[in-house]
Amino acid sequence: MKKIIVSFIIIILPCAVIGQTTGQARPAAVQEWQRFSTPRQAIYNFIYWQNHNRPDIAAQALRADSTLSLEERIDLAGKLKRSLDARGLFISMEKYPDEVGFINKLTGVQEVVLFERLPRIAIRKYDSQWLFTPETIKYIPELYEDTFSASFEMLIKELPAWLQIGFIGLAMWQILGLFFILLGGLLLRKFSEFFLTKFAERLQKHTETEWDERIVRAAIKPLGLFLMTSIYSLTYTNLQLGVTINQYLRYILTALIYSAIIWLIYRMIDVLETYLTRITSATESKLDDQLVPLIRKTLKVFVVILGTIFILQNLDVDVASLLTGLGIGGLAFALAARDTLANFFGSITIFIDKPFQVGDWVVAGNIEGTVEEVGFRSTRIRTFYNSLVSVPNAKIADSAIDNMGLRQYRRLKTTLGLTYSTTAEQMQAFIDGVRAIVLANPRTRKDYYEIHFNSFGDFSLNVLVYVFFKVPNWSEELQERHNLLLEILKMAEAIGVEFAFPTQTVHLDSMPGKKAREVGKKLSPEEMAKKIADFAPQNETRKPA
Repeated sequence: MKKIIVSFIIIILPCAVIGQTTGQARPAAVQEWQRFSTPRQAIYNFIYWQNHNRPDIAAQALRADSTLSLEERIDLAGKLKRSLDARGLFISMEKYPDEVGFINKLTGVQEVVLFERLPRIAIRKYDSQWLFTPETIKYIPELYEDTFSASFEMLIKELPAWLQIGFIGLAMWQILGLFFILLGGLLLRKFSEFFLTKFAERLQKHTETEWDERIVRAAIKPLGLFLMTSIYSLTYTNLQLGVTINQYLRYILTALIYSAIIWLIYRMIDVLETYLTRITSATESKLDDQLVPLIRKTLKVFVVILGTIFILQNLDVDVASLLTGLGIGGLAFALAARDTLANFFGSITIFIDKPFQVGDWVVAGNIEGTVEEVGFRSTRIRTFYNSLVSVPNAKIADSAIDNMGLRQYRRLKTTLGLTYSTTAEQMQAFIDGVRAIVLANPRTRKDYYEIHFNSFGDFSLNVLVYVFFKVPNWSEELQERHNLLLEILKMAEAIGVEFAFPTQTVHLDSMPGKKAREVGKKLSPEEMAKKIADFAPQNETRKPA
């Protein structure tokens, strides 16, 4: 709040010396009949002659109501000008047409409205003169009462002479009035925040739901600012400052009032996010959990942009022309931001297509890890060495995504090598034992597994083990692998088989003084044919199953 007070002083003091004038002061080098011949001349002369102590000439602009006396016209003319000055409605002559026969294209009437925010203040052509309309003249007392407090007016008339002394372009009573208005606004804000805080604490104690308390707490600061600024807006006109000062004050206070409203909506979006997060946390999908922050960011950006446009409109900025200018530069901006736009549409593709969820283990190109967040521009993946990689969404959308997190089963494919000393019976017993272990494990897939004596290796008899685990994550997969392999190790010890490792066996064919080693069996051709026939179909020795 100190910054607000300082800003007021910085704006007011330099502007105070400008004086309390509306419009532009220049010599009125025109004939009497020309003073009200065009809309611009009529408005100019109305302002000029009041600033140069000829209210009788300025009051001629109110001749449309012939029932008024000159004194009444002078009084109403003065009230109108003071009201416009107090509201900071600075008259720029270039805005008004300087044509004798001007016709409003929208209404088809020879009439000009001075300010869009005060459509009842207008001038119209009567014969050859542009004068304030009778409706405007009737509206002036109402406008004056809305602008100035009657009790404050009476108080000013009763002030002692020393409070009328000027200082840096302001009377002493204006400086004191400014101080008390600022103080009153600050006190109102503090009191409102205090009472709203106490009210939120009471809600927390006496209500079961927490949402009413969250809403009140979110509204405390914005409502305090709104009330303080509203008091300033309702009272600053009574200080009767110059039009330039009032114009700046009007801009500042208007911006602050609407900023408070935007701030309130902005904070309510956070409350909405908390509510949506509770809803999405109850669902199985994790992608909607990430959609909530995305909605929050979108709403906040939308509120800020819409609020900014609304504020600019109320600050007399031609938003249409501004947006047109932005549209012309839109192509250059789009070209410069094409990567950003591609990433934005990539994020939309991800949310529509749902190739993964937050928490899934994915492989995208050469990046592998767990998805932590999906944003507007990028997707953040936590690698297994705990670094965080931000991948542009456009690249994610165009890449082949291997979602390891969506696997229904997790595969174990390995080869177990037994020593060449393993007999056929031991090999078959070992394979049957591994199959029994797979069937006994509650986390393995029972309808599809492969366990076979698969090949003769360089130093081992190789057994293929090809099984699947039904587990939700990598950690449980590792645990079930551990359990399965540990059971196989125990079973191998029980039946007396050994696992091979790379070895070389050196056989000495003969030693001095000893008979040479016999290799294989010495069988006749007939005996070997009989042995081979034993493994043929429909033979007793054959046991293919």
